[in-house]
Amino acid sequence: MKPFPLPATIVAAALIACSSDPVSPALTHLIGHWRPPTQPLQPQGTMDGLFIVRADAGIEDHVITRGLYPNQASDDLSAHEVLYGHIGIGEDKFVIHPDSLVTTDVFYGPTYRHVQRDFSGWPRDSTRYQIVANELHLEYYSYPADAPVLTRRVLYRVP
Repeated sequence: MKPFPLPATIVAAALIACSSDPVSPALTHLIGHWRPPTQPLQPQGTMDGLFIVRADAGIEDHVITRGLYPNQASDDLSAHEVLYGHIGIGEDKFVIHPDSLVTTDVFYGPTYRHVQRDFSGWPRDSTRYQIVANELHLEYYSYPADAPVLTRRVLYRVP
């Protein structure tokens, strides 16, 4: 069982900010570390995440699973996916332009590392967002099967 990156499925057309450009006001509000609540997985394990937005518009979207496999303790790392890319922002929407997706997974051995660089077909959809206090409210389409599903999530700012 391989989890889908949650906010990593969030994509659409927008401008990419460059490090030499001034930081846009919309980007300023998103800069930081954002964490979703831990999700229990079935039949066992948990999934955590960390969404990082930097001032240069670079992003990292981490999906971390623990305790998925037989003979693993609940806090043992099972897999870690990191989507690296850039964020484009317009009004109340943003898009992720991926550069690479790096996956490690103990199921395939302790040295397993896969790097994906082909993102043909991306972007698919934008993410509508709203910041309320220290909460980042997201609304986007995810693709868990053969049809898109409107997904709503809340991430919390990490101090």
